[in-house]
Amino acid sequence: MRYILMILLMSCNTDNKKIIVNKDIEKPLYDSVMKMLPITEKIIIKKERQIVYKFQEAEKKIVELQKENEKLNELSKITKTVIVRDTIYIKEKTNFWGKKRISTDSSSSIDSTIIEQ
Repeated sequence: MRYILMILLMSCNTDNKKIIVNKDIEKPLYDSVMKMLPITEKIIIKKERQIVYKFQEAEKKIVELQKENEKLNELSKITKTVIVRDTIYIKEKTNFWGKKRISTDSSSSIDSTIIEQ
């Protein structure tokens, strides 16, 4: 019990330590930051231009693809259908003696229609 009480009293100690910053150190840091700002600003502007250029290219590509999509939709509305029908006729004849003869004839027809959907 005494140990717990001692730990509590020790943890309640509120000595705030103040950090002293040397002002001589801040001046060179400020100067180096001020030297770097124009360089970083140029890099940022260059990257922004590259990003804007890529966005413009992407927008152009989107417009081209939309036009192509519209053309394909118009083409898909008109479909041409070709139907080929082959017919085979089998003829069976018997002669006087009962012998059977089989002959085949064939014909084909082509129907083509255009359907607009």
